[in-house]
Amino acid sequence: MDEASGTERELPANRGGPYVGVDGTRGRWVTIAVDRDGRFSGAAVLESLQDVLALHGDADAFGIDVPLGMPETGPRAADAEARLALGSRRATIFMTPPRAVLEAPTYADARVRATALTGKSISAQSYALRHNVLEADGLRADPRVFEVHPELAFRAMAGRVLLTGKRSWNGACERRDLLAAEGLEIPSALDDAGAVPVDDVLDAAAAAWSARRIARREADRVPHAPELDEHGRAVAIWY
Repeated sequence: MDEASGTERELPANRGGPYVGVDGTRGRWVTIAVDRDGRFSGAAVLESLQDVLALHGDADAFGIDVPLGMPETGPRAADAEARLALGSRRATIFMTPPRAVLEAPTYADARVRATALTGKSISAQSYALRHNVLEADGLRADPRVFEVHPELAFRAMAGRVLLTGKRSWNGACERRDLLAAEGLEIPSALDDAGAVPVDDVLDAAAAAWSARRIARREADRVPHAPELDEHGRAVAIWY
């Protein structure tokens, strides 16, 4: 992986961890932390991303499964390239709407704005994700926080796109086995995180795997030459 340079953000310092993966779950956030060797070191469920940063203040890097950097019009090159990379699993990539669409006060207003800016309306499901995207946008200035995507991470672990859905028994077991092969064995019993849907726990674990790779300069990203946001920060999905 080539490090970001020029006007792009720099990669975080790697002091040996911990590294934290974050995924949204039912209006809250589930985190998985791993140590310097990539082994499980803790899980938590928190109300806000500020709570995540407070709990894991000593983390070297955070991987968050939420878009960081909204387009003015769209689509983002990162989303388009991630979809190409995932092939049959491309529907797992959220096509990030323009900022003005997500900031719309009502769904009806969002549809009007989306049509004007992109030529297409926006689904109610996409609009419902605005809270997570806008909350995560407040972390853009933190140099330790990077956008990741679990399915890109699992593709990198397996060397191929996974064909099983992550909510199925086969899909969940396949992903847990891939994480274990990387040294990240998730305990069978967790505290609060044990009540979180299995796919969200697995996604947070994959995000932690990616966060460690980012800090260790082992990660890749799409696109390879990312667009820059209004502050000169790279808009990319890491894994």
